[in-house]
Order: sequence, then C-alpha cells, then structure tokens
Amino acid sequence: MNPDTIYAVLDLETTGTSVKNGDRIIQFGCAFLQHGQIVDTISQLVNPERGVPEAIQQLTHIHPDDLLAAPYFAELAPTLQTRLAQTVIVAHNVNFDYPFLSAEFERVGLPALTNQAVDTVELAQILLPQLGSFRLSDLTRHLQIQHDHPHRADSDAISTAKLLTTLTAQFQALPQATQALLVRLSAPLARQTGAYLQAHQTPKAPLPNGSVQVGELILQRFATASGNPQPIGGYPWSAAAKRALFAPQLRLRKAQATMMDALYNNATVTKTPLMIEVGTGAGKTLAYLLAYAYCSDTQRQLVVATATTVLQTQIAQQVRQAAALLQQPLPAVIVKSARHFIDLQRFADTLATPHADRLTRLLQMKLVVWLTQTHTGDLSELHLTSYRAPLFARIRHRGQALPSDSAYAEYDFYHRLKAQQHAATIVITNHAYLARHATEWADQPFLVVDEAQHFAEHVAAAHARSLDFAKLRSHLQHLLRLVDHPGQHSLQAAYADSQVMRYQLQSLATTITNAIAVIEGCQQRLFRHFGHDQDWSSGFAELPLTQAQQQWVATALTAPLRQLAQQLAAVNAVCAQLVQDHASHADHFMPGDAALFQAVSALSATIAAQAGDLANLTPEVIASGAAGLCRLQLANGHDHYSLKLVWELFSATEKIQALLQHFTAPVFVGATLMVARRFDFLQQQLGLPQNTPTLHLRSPFHYRQQAQVFVDPQAPDPAQDATVYYDYLAHAIATLVRGPQQTLVLFTSLAAIAAVHQRLLHTPIAAEKELLAQGVTGSAEKIAKRFALGDNSVLLGAASFFEGIDYPDKLLELVILTRLPFDAPNDPLVKARTAALKLAGQDPFTADAMPRATIRLRQSFGRLIRTEHDRGAFVVLDPRFTTTRYGRQLQHALPNLKPMALPVATIAQYVQAWLTHQPLLSKEETTHA
Repeated sequence: MNPDTIYAVLDLETTGTSVKNGDRIIQFGCAFLQHGQIVDTISQLVNPERGVPEAIQQLTHIHPDDLLAAPYFAELAPTLQTRLAQTVIVAHNVNFDYPFLSAEFERVGLPALTNQAVDTVELAQILLPQLGSFRLSDLTRHLQIQHDHPHRADSDAISTAKLLTTLTAQFQALPQATQALLVRLSAPLARQTGAYLQAHQTPKAPLPNGSVQVGELILQRFATASGNPQPIGGYPWSAAAKRALFAPQLRLRKAQATMMDALYNNATVTKTPLMIEVGTGAGKTLAYLLAYAYCSDTQRQLVVATATTVLQTQIAQQVRQAAALLQQPLPAVIVKSARHFIDLQRFADTLATPHADRLTRLLQMKLVVWLTQTHTGDLSELHLTSYRAPLFARIRHRGQALPSDSAYAEYDFYHRLKAQQHAATIVITNHAYLARHATEWADQPFLVVDEAQHFAEHVAAAHARSLDFAKLRSHLQHLLRLVDHPGQHSLQAAYADSQVMRYQLQSLATTITNAIAVIEGCQQRLFRHFGHDQDWSSGFAELPLTQAQQQWVATALTAPLRQLAQQLAAVNAVCAQLVQDHASHADHFMPGDAALFQAVSALSATIAAQAGDLANLTPEVIASGAAGLCRLQLANGHDHYSLKLVWELFSATEKIQALLQHFTAPVFVGATLMVARRFDFLQQQLGLPQNTPTLHLRSPFHYRQQAQVFVDPQAPDPAQDATVYYDYLAHAIATLVRGPQQTLVLFTSLAAIAAVHQRLLHTPIAAEKELLAQGVTGSAEKIAKRFALGDNSVLLGAASFFEGIDYPDKLLELVILTRLPFDAPNDPLVKARTAALKLAGQDPFTADAMPRATIRLRQSFGRLIRTEHDRGAFVVLDPRFTTTRYGRQLQHALPNLKPMALPVATIAQYVQAWLTHQPLLSKEETTHA
C-alpha cells in the first residue's frame, strides 16, 4: 500500500451466507477510493438463478421481480475482476464479503482473489473503543455519515468508503506513540488491516494537551482537586426561592419541593431513618442532591447507593446538573470495587507478550486507544457485551497498590479513586459495594439508598458465599497441565535449561496435586454423608441443609479448607513469580512461550479470586442458619466431583441494621416502595420500626391520557400444558407486535423465552422485526443495548428487564407481561422464606409472595411511561389478573387505570389505534376487567 493505492470498498447482498450451500450474490456495490476521495462507483443487481428468502427481501428491500432482468454473475465476473485488479479490497466484515466473492469467481471458472484486504469493522472497534455497536448503520449514525439505504450494496459500499476515510483521520489524529504501538500490535488483524495502519502512520503526530506518555502508553493527566468545598448556605425554604434556583433551565415540580424540604429537615433536625416513594418523573434524584448540597461537605459526605453500576453513571450526570443550578462545585466520585478498573502495570506487561492471538491483540489495541481518552480507567466505559476474555483476568485491578518503582504507580486509576473518595462531597456507589464496605465511612455520612425496593435482596446477595469445588478443581488441573504435560509445550520445557526452576516447578506440581486431592476429598466426604438417601442419579440437583447439617459441614471441612487455603496461596505466589520472570526476561524465552505465561497469569488470577471466596466461607458462615440457607448443589448427578457448596441469606435484616449504624439519617427512596399503599413490607425487610417516618409523592404523569392496560381473558392457564401455553404466547405476541412500535415482552422464565423465541422464528414477524431474546440472541446487557439502538425491535426478557432501563418515547411503546410475576415456589430461597414465615405464624402468600409480585408488577408497568410525552400500552397475557381475587388485588398496583378484557386480536387493533391517536373502539366492543 502506498499513497496512490486505489481501495475498492465493496459490499455484497446475498441470498445467504454460503456459496457451497447454493447461496448467490443479488447485488454488488463498490466505491473506488483514492487519495481519500471516491473516484468511481459500481452498483449492479445480479440474477441469483434461485429464490430470494423472505427475510433477505425484508432486509434489503430487493424483490425477486427486481432481479429478473438483471445479468447473471457469470456475465459480470470478468469485468468485475478486471476492475478489482491492482486494488486493495475493503469491506465491513471483510472475512464475509472477500471469501464469498472469491468463491463466486471460482464457481464461474475465474481465478480466486489474491488482493490485499482491509476490514473496517476491526478498525472501528480499535479506534472507537467506547461504542457499543459496530454495525455499519450504527457507525454511520454516530459519525454523522450520510447513509441513505442501509442493507443495499451500493449505499453500504459508499458509506463504508466514507467510514474508512473518517477512521483513517481518527487514527492519524492519535499521538505518534499510540500510532506506533497500534502498528506494533497489529500483525494478527484480519488480512492486511495491520498493514493499512502502518501505511497511514503520521510520524510527527503531537502529544495533545492534557496527555502524558508513560512507557508506550498515552494517558490523560490527572486533574488535581482544588479547595475544600463547604456546604452551600441559605437553604431555599420558600417556593419562590426554589423556583428561582431551578429557573431558567428547569421547571420546579411540586413533588421536588416537598421532597427537598423533608430531606433537609431530616438531615439537620430530626435525623431519623426516612422512607420516600416518589412517582416516576417527579425528579427525585435532583431533589435529594440539591437538598443535601446545603448540608454536606467533605467532613460529612453524602453517600448515594443505587441498584446498578449503570444507574451510578446516571446519578453522576444529575450531580453535574445540580452543580450547574447551584453555580457551585459539587465534587462527586463514582465508587466501585477494584475489579472494575484496569491495572496499568499488568496491562503494560501483556503488551510485551509476543505472538498473542488475534482477539487478544484486537482487545489490547482497543484498550490502548481508550487509555488516551479515559479519565477513570473504569472498564465499563468500553460497553462490551462480555468481559470474559482471558485478557481481563490478567489486567483487572486487584486492589493492591502498585509497586513504588512502577512507572504507572503515579497514574493508578483505582488508588486515585480512593483518594478522590475521601475528598468528595458526594460518593455514588451501588448496593453491593455499600453492603461489603460500609465500614469505610467512619465519619457517619448521610446516606440515600436509591431504588430501595432492592436493597434487602442486594445486601443478601453481597453476603452470599459459595465454594465451587468443581470449578476450582478444573482450574488447578489446567494449571497442572501447563506446568508439565507430556506431548505439549509446558513450563518445564520453557525452563529446560534451568535446574533450579525445574525443581521449583516440580514443587509447584506437587502442591497443585495435593490441593486437588483435598478438594476431591471434601467432595467425596460430602457426597457420602448426604448422598446415600438422595436421588441424585441424573441432571442438576440440590439439597438444602438443616442447621444441624450445616454444623456438621462446618466441623467436617474446617481443617481441609484451612489446608486448601494455604496451598492456593503457595500456588499463586509461585505463579506470580513465573509471570514476573517472563515479563522481565522475555528475550530469554521462545516466542511461543508468551501464550503459555499468559495462560498461567489468567489462571492464577481466577484461582486467587476463588481463594478469596474460600477465605470468606468461614465455618461460622457455614454453621449460622437463622437467616441463611446452606445447600449442596450437584451439577451432574453422575459425577460427585461436580459438587458445590452455596450459602445465601434469605433475610438481610441484621446485616442491614449493622450497616446503617455507620450512617446519619439514612433515607430510602424509590418509585415502587409501597405495597397496598403502605410501606410495611419494605420496613420489615429493612428491619425498620413501623413508626418510621414515610412520605409518598405522586408522579406528575397523566396516566389516563398516556397509557392503556389490557388483559386477555381467553389466555390458557400457565400451569397447564406447556406446549399449548408456549404456542399461545407466540401467537399472541406475533399478533400484538405487528405495528411499527418497539415492544418489550416480559417473562418469568428463561426457558419460556427460548421456547417462545423458537416459535416466533417460524412466523412472519421474524422477517419484519428484529427479535432479541435474553439467553438466546445474547446476554441481557447486549440485547438491551441493541434494543436501545433499534426502531422496530421485539425484546423477550426476564428478571433484569422488569426495571432499571429507560426507553422513553418511541423507543418503547408496548409492554407485554406474559405471566403474573410471582416467585417460583420451588426456588430454595423462596422455600426458606416460606418456612421461616410459617414458623413465625404468618401466611407466606400474603406476607411475602403478594408484596413481591405487586412490586414487580409496578416495575414492569413503570418501563412504559418515562416522560410526560410518552404514550404506550400494557398488555397482560395471564387470565389470573381478572379471574382471581389476588389478581384483582394486583390491579390496584396500577396507577388509576382499569384493565380492559379483550381477545388478543381486538387488543392488537386497540393498541394500534391508541398509539396512533386514532378513534378508539366503541364501548360495546370492550369489557372492563
């Protein structure tokens, strides 16, 4: 490649993905790019000599009739091959278009392609590290590149050419050291993508202001905090003063004013726990941030704990808005556990590893660019759908300070964060972190627990403990194979010329073997003691343990677990020494040894984490059982080596009360705290007295004008035949989603999602809509991001989608609840809660099951209306909502809306009329439930 190279940026539309299986090109598009300008284009429909699948027609808008008069590929091929000669081929996912086109040339008797090629997907992944999607349409939207007809080859080719030009400019704008490092790492990239970067280096690219070079990495300089912010004086008690504070940027809501006064008075005068339910859209976050701005400082901070790390970021954005209204700084910091942050020294060490695999190198290059941008080092900024790549096990921060002789010690993100935490006025954390680190705050700060309806379960989960014998055993066996395994390259082979190291490796192998023996001994002892009268013959099984059985486990395992902890510490110490030796003397090893030491480092990190879990699972934890549940899990009934020990809390009251002792005037806020217009259920979960002060502030939304609720009284009973039930759900969903709206379908079971998704694939909806299914088409996080970028999607989701996501306006107009959201009665924790309530003389259904279902129903409806301008429909496909007494009680959880009972087909018509502001059905056509 040289400055005069012509790049043939091409795109193919095809009938499918495999030439061997008979798939063919239906459109060829190509934009010829030279000197950064499009100098020529080709756009040609192709007769595939076969049918075009309906899904392809829907995607490309190319109908078979459009192809009847088009030439066959054999007629076009000689001209196309001539035009592509002496060019470098570029495509968005080049490893699809390039081999497909090459195979088509061979099919008609022409030579296969030999051109160099470049992939714009990989370039975008590297140069735009904080994007969540790299689809061409999403990239062009983000970069504001005109893209008139997505999924048409001609439009896609021109857009990809413009994308290549934009990405090239972004690469050349990077500092010289970053460009050079990317080029050094780029060898494993697809085809000649690395050579493209090398050809477009700009050796004199300057270091931007605010950046610093440390080793090969370019980082953002740390800004130093100035001053010691004091509480803002003169709280605005009057309505006029509050309106003046909000104006002109915002309009003060009545609920905000009431909430601010209650919080300020509680923080400065009464100083007691306080519970506040604030309806959606009332502006609760800004209200509590402003109230505490008048009474918080670095000596008495405000700690805000919310349900998820995503919500932490949203609250930080609200802090900036509050500071703008006050025209005063509000120093705030987001606090998470160390594992969320990159360890710069460990990352730099991985860059010295030669011959890494393609995916590792791609991720390293992405991180190199991200480090030129990030001020936090928080890996979540990358918006990856999975952080399970082995590289992350190596580079995650582990909480320890970097060695003082490390060049990166001064720039360590996590320890800078801890310093910021002490200097901040507002600390934003999550429930889990707060539960584990409450003692970090010794000065009795104020506390606001946001999304408080989940606080008890998150505190319980934070104190859960497990000992996954099978996983630990597997990791140790893998490490043992790396130490010395006949027939494959091992550490013994890498140190073949060092007798001292070979002896140390023999000792390491012995320690690992002994640790595996201890694990197997624990598993055998547990299985023999509890397995003789259990039917564990096949499949997954679990056994809840009584308090007496827990005591036996604690006694039986105390000595071997202590021995195992010592063995794991010794294993990790040697592994750390080996990895450091390779990093310090890489030139003493063979190039192929790099992957070996990388695997050792990743395994060591995983084993260290498991050793931490082991340290937490003390005999006292195992034996205590008043509020906890200890159980044995067997992943495979035929294999007692799959045995796992799990301990969970089903009541977190004591833990919560101990936590609250570290804070002043804790406040619990959320949109769904009440059940049957009372706070009793949450008060019991939190261990608060019934006379705890409470406040209920309504939503400003006009739900009767913004939402409609429907129920299908003809839906089959979910407890009956599963096949009939899943068939019904698929038919009902396919009927309801035929309009242009985005739809969220909520399930209580991942198995139901998989079954319904499979059925929907055989309906016309599969060609008309983007179907996203949790656990089928991707993780919850992945499909949530995909849904937010869509405009014609159907998302099938379970528990995590009942709350915590904001899809305003056209992003979400229809929510379908497939089943009333009760807990599964066979869940071990549900059984444990049920037994404890019965023992206390309470009815588990009314005291626990109904309140939890009520809160989830309110949360599921809350997904629908997020702003004053939203309009939507809520459909329940469970007849119990109208036919049972408890179903009718659940209806009261809805905000002053009466469900209408209609057949699914009629609901679908009504929904479309409602969403498009058309005349509604007549009264004769509807029946109120």
